[in-house]
Amino acid sequence: MRPILTILCSAAAVLLSACDRPAPDSALDGESAANFVERVLQEERVPGAAVGIWHHGEPVLLRGFGVTNVDNPHPVDGETLFKLASTSKAFTTAALGLLVEEGKLDWDGRVVDYLPDFRLADPWVTREFRVVDLLTHRSGLGPGAGDLMLWPQPNQYSRKDVLAGLAHLPITGSFRADYAYDNLLYIVAGELVAEISGLSYEEFVQQRLLARMGLDHCYAGPVPAEARDNLADPHRLEDEGDGQAKLVVDTPNLAGFEPIVLAAAGGMHCSAGDMLTWLRTLLDGGQIPGGERLLSTETRDRLWRPETLMPFSPERAERDGGHFYAYALGWRVQDMHGKKVIHHTGSLSGMYAWAAVVPEEDLALVVLMNRSAGAARQALIYGLLKPYLGAPERDWLAYFQDLYGAPAVAVEPEALAAPAGFTAVTESELTGRYRDPWFGDMEIAREDAQLRWRALKSPRLSGTLTPSGDGVWALYWDDRSLDADAWMTADRSETGNLLLTMQPKSRGIDFSYDFHDLRFEKILPQNQVDDSQAATAVSAVGH
Repeated sequence: MRPILTILCSAAAVLLSACDRPAPDSALDGESAANFVERVLQEERVPGAAVGIWHHGEPVLLRGFGVTNVDNPHPVDGETLFKLASTSKAFTTAALGLLVEEGKLDWDGRVVDYLPDFRLADPWVTREFRVVDLLTHRSGLGPGAGDLMLWPQPNQYSRKDVLAGLAHLPITGSFRADYAYDNLLYIVAGELVAEISGLSYEEFVQQRLLARMGLDHCYAGPVPAEARDNLADPHRLEDEGDGQAKLVVDTPNLAGFEPIVLAAAGGMHCSAGDMLTWLRTLLDGGQIPGGERLLSTETRDRLWRPETLMPFSPERAERDGGHFYAYALGWRVQDMHGKKVIHHTGSLSGMYAWAAVVPEEDLALVVLMNRSAGAARQALIYGLLKPYLGAPERDWLAYFQDLYGAPAVAVEPEALAAPAGFTAVTESELTGRYRDPWFGDMEIAREDAQLRWRALKSPRLSGTLTPSGDGVWALYWDDRSLDADAWMTADRSETGNLLLTMQPKSRGIDFSYDFHDLRFEKILPQNQVDDSQAATAVSAVGH
C-alpha cells in the first residue's frame, strides 16, 4: 500500500497544490516556504532540491524544485531519489532496534561477542566496546578515521577491509569521553545486522523497514534500473577563472548495481515523500500511517535518547536559542527555543540532506539537495524550522551568506604552510611501492617527466608530486573535484626504511580525507615493482 502522504502529494509534487496549504496553526504556510526555498536555491546556485513539511497531521509542503541534472534537465518532484548520506544512519539504528526487540541483540552487549573479528588498536577498548558505542561517536578514534576506505567513490575496498583496517587506526581521544564523528563503526553496525539476522544489511532494511512502511521510492541498496530515470545527480561549482564558476555534474550518482561499502553509514537513496512517511512513523511512536506498528515507542525513545555531548559554542547557543547539543543513536538532539529538536544532516560530494522532527509540534521536515552548498542547507534548516519554534524572525539566508561567503562561487580555501622535512630523499629512492596497514598499497613512479602518486585500491586518488623542499612534496590530485590536495613528507624508520606521511594542504579539506592517519612504509623499489607488473601481465596472457 502506498503511503498516504505520497497519495496526497506525489501527483502534484512539482506544482503548488493542496500540499502547499498551511497546516492548522502553522507559523509557515506552504507558499511562503516554497518561495523561501526558491530564493535560497537561486541565490546559492543549487540546481535541484526536494522539500517536505508535515505539521499537526497535515502536509504543509511536498514539492520538487529545479532539475536533477544540469546537463540533462529533468524536473525534481516529490518522488525524485536523492542520496541520503548520513541521514541513512537513523535507518541503521532502527534496524538494530528491531533486533533488540526480538531479543537477539542487547544495546549494551559487547561487540566482540557478536562479531569475534572486531578489533580496535587498544585491546581493552576492544573488549569493552558495546553495541551502543558503535553508534555514538565516542570511540576514541579521530574525526573521519579511515574514511579514505569509503571515498572518493568508486573504489575497491570491501566491508571486510573496513573491519580489518580498524585495528590499525590510531586511538587519539578518550573512549566514551571525546566526541569525534566517524563512519566506519556504522559499517560495523551494518555487519552486526547481517550477522544476527542472516540477511545482508540492505536486505534487512529493505524488507523489515522500508517495505513495511510502503516506501516505494527508498532503497537501502542499489537503485533498480526502472527507478533511475528520476535520480538526482550531484553537482559542484567549477572555477572558470576571474572569480567565476559554473555548475557542473560531479561524479555521476553512483547508485550502482552492487551494494556499496558505506550503505549503513550513508549509502541510501530516498525521496522526500518517503522520508516524510518515515519521520511521521517515528513521530507516531513507531506506528506507520495506516495503523501497523513498525517498532515500539520504547525503541523509538531509545533511538532519541542523548548519549554523547557535542561541541556547543556560545555562538551556536545564541543562534539556536538552546542549552545543550548531543548525539543519540543515529540522531542529534538539542533544545531550541524551549522545544526538543531531533535531527541529522547528510553530506556527500555533491549531495546534502537534512531530516528533523519536533515532537511537541508534531512537525517533520526534510530537505534533499543536489549540490554541496553549506549556506543553502543551513539557511533552509533555520528558515524552515525556526518559524515553528516561535523564534524571532530573521533573514537566515543573509545570515549564512555572511558566515559562509556570498555569492556562491568556487572559493580557494586557506592554504597551510609546507611542513618541515625530516630527511632528504633522492628521486630514485622515492619511487617504488609503499604500504599503509589500513589503506593498503600505493605507488610512486616517474611518468612523462613527472613524479606520479597512485593508490592501488582507490583509482581517483592519483596525482602529481612536486618537490617543495628536502623530503617534502606537494601532491595535486588529477581529479580537481576532490578539493583535497596534500603535503607528503619523508622520514625513516628505526631500521632506516623510508616512511611517508601526509597532511592536508589547506584548511578547507573535508575531515574524511584522513591523510594524517596514513603511514606508508616502502616495501618494493621501482625496479621490483616493474618486474612484478611484467610478470603479472605475462601470466594474464598465458591464461
